[in-house]
Amino acid sequence: MSNSSYASTYIPPSTLTEMEAGVFRQLCSHLQDRSDSVQNMDLMTISGFCRNCLAKWLVVEARKISDSIANEEKCATSNNEQQKHLKRVLDAFGYDEAAEDVYGCTYPEWKKRYQKKSTEDQMKLFNESKSL
Repeated sequence: MSNSSYASTYIPPSTLTEMEAGVFRQLCSHLQDRSDSVQNMDLMTISGFCRNCLAKWLVVEARKISDSIANEEKCATSNNEQQKHLKRVLDAFGYDEAAEDVYGCTYPEWKKRYQKKSTEDQMKLFNESKSL
């Protein structure tokens, strides 16, 4: 995949990051609004990812940022309390916190309200799509 897209060529990286963050928030909101009709199993079958994946990816990104802060702290001569606080917050950000952001409620609450037992047809489609 090429990095020479229009966006990467002409839009400043910080603006592009803001746009991407907005898209992520809109995707989460879109999925929250359709919790009663769009099951994770359907998402996995069609796209190869679901709400759980989004939550896990959020945690991975939090860890990457935390590691970056830790590396900066090793190189810096001054101790920035804001950075230290941010690192602690990011380190405490786990799957449960991320899932609540993605689902709009806790995962157990979402499962109780919206998750339906997968049908045989859904399981068949899911198993056939695993190679995605």
